[in-house]
Amino acid sequence: MKIIYYEEQHLIPCAQLLMSHYNHEHFNCKFTQQRACAYLQELIFKPRFIGFLLLEKDKLIGFSFCHIRTWSDADDLYIDEFIIQDTYQKRGLGSKLLTFIYTYGSSLALAGITTTTNVISLTQFYQKNNFLAHDIAFLYKGCKKTDAESDQAFV
Repeated sequence: MKIIYYEEQHLIPCAQLLMSHYNHEHFNCKFTQQRACAYLQELIFKPRFIGFLLLEKDKLIGFSFCHIRTWSDADDLYIDEFIIQDTYQKRGLGSKLLTFIYTYGSSLALAGITTTTNVISLTQFYQKNNFLAHDIAFLYKGCKKTDAESDQAFV
């Protein structure tokens, strides 16, 4: 197992891993390769982007896309996306990737690492890796409307 930094030639393998992860029945997303690439490129083009890839025998098995954010007296590293291939989960590899990210952040004297998730098992994973829960609410309201609702919106 090794961890390397993201480079442009890794976009398609990362998009394919993202699709296999989120298009699974657990999330039930419908990413195409084009939309997966577009989503990842939006993360890549954020200022101060940094990507970490987890490889086993040169095969991509996980990645984390992050960016550094300016904060009060020290900057912060925000994890935008963190994916470990399903067949490699529960082997400690995600924890190793998080440790690598933490070491990277410490080497830059960052204030900390933050992320959000709405998946309870991931909350437990992050807490197992010494992330602390804070009183921050993640709120969501969908915007998808039925055809009847769309027609009435302009009446």
